[in-house]
Amino acid sequence: MQFGAFLGPDHQLNENPTLALSRDLELIQLLDDLDYDEVWVGEHHSGGFKIIPGPEIFIAAAAERTLRIRLGTGAKSF
Repeated sequence: MQFGAFLGPDHQLNENPTLALSRDLELIQLLDDLDYDEVWVGEHHSGGFKIIPGPEIFIAAAAERTLRIRLGTGAKSF
């Protein structure tokens, strides 16, 4: 059996965006430590609470902090 997670870009409006993204990166590190197989990162940018407009850049930051977990975008381009 494999385990994965989807990390949506939703955050609280009154939350510091830098701290929110830092917390998301810490979550991915924890999932890697817990031997999750993959994490998918969502993409959206609206209203100040969806703050990951480029999941590729966020994934690059997560990749340098993890050892084995597979990372992918949960975005769809048209």
